[in-house]
Amino acid sequence: VGVSPNATGYIDIQKTTHQIWRRSNNTPDVPSPVIHDGLVYLCRENGILLCLDAKTGDELYYERTRNYKHRASPIVADGKVYLTAVDGTVTVVQAGRTYKILAQNKLNDTLLASPVVSNGTIYLRGFDKLYAISLKK
Repeated sequence: VGVSPNATGYIDIQKTTHQIWRRSNNTPDVPSPVIHDGLVYLCRENGILLCLDAKTGDELYYERTRNYKHRASPIVADGKVYLTAVDGTVTVVQAGRTYKILAQNKLNDTLLASPVVSNGTIYLRGFDKLYAISLKK
């Protein structure tokens, strides 16, 4: 559900006064959406990434990133959307209205937690290790 950013007080998403759009199918079970530059990114548990216009709810793309279970929420950093699959694969998609995979990298670990970015470093928590990845300085 797209909720008006001007809504105040108790917000009932069933009432049309607060709801600006609704998507009733093909939404994630577990991963939370992320909004960046007026676009909503939703990663379905089956690895499909949806990109919607935040104002209208219009679908811009619906593409499979990896055919494997995804439980973590996507994040956006440095103009890129990061998605982690349970098998340890991290998919990097260019943020924007057009779907483009920039990279896929596989860690030898199970990833269920959402990635975190802080001070230019991306942190990935696996079952066995905590990974910190950044540009060499």
